[in-house]
Amino acid sequence: MSKLIDDKIKKEFLYKLYFELNEGFGIAGIRRAYLDFSRTLTIKKQKKQTTKEAIEYRNKKREETEKFLLKILENNFVLANINSQEEFDKVHKNFTNKLIEFWNELSYGQAQKWINMSLKYWLLFGSSKIKYIEKNACYFHIPIDRQILQKIFNEKYPIAWSKINNYETYMKYQLNFRNKYKCSCPILKEFELYNAI
Repeated sequence: MSKLIDDKIKKEFLYKLYFELNEGFGIAGIRRAYLDFSRTLTIKKQKKQTTKEAIEYRNKKREETEKFLLKILENNFVLANINSQEEFDKVHKNFTNKLIEFWNELSYGQAQKWINMSLKYWLLFGSSKIKYIEKNACYFHIPIDRQILQKIFNEKYPIAWSKINNYETYMKYQLNFRNKYKCSCPILKEFELYNAI
């Protein structure tokens, strides 16, 4: 018996349901990843600034940062010729720092979540939507969040991932994951483990 709705139509429907696609799949993944951590990003009002002005500033800064992040991810994570995990880790650290410099209200925990979830969503879209996304995918870092800390690292009272304020603490989790799951592609293992939670 043939399927009533083929898998391509189902997938396209789910994309449109979950992602804002009017600016393309690249920005859609980045914007969705922002929503994954934005509740932890406090709006800091300047003196004499109204709440409305603070929200407008934050929205403008988010849009600028999305475009900045799009270039970083495409040029340095997807299209770049990366030949080892160590090389990817250096690139990741460098651009996490650049992202925080660009928007200095971000913590390392928030910046890693934005980068790592963007790449994870892009990987979900596949190479038909994000060209060459699989080229360096086996070097991608896993996103660190509460569920990962509790379910994968068995931390009963995990640290607030959004408040991780140095790269060394963040990187400790990446290395622990790689040591715990000796696999050639950590992000694929994380997909599998996350789906099982």
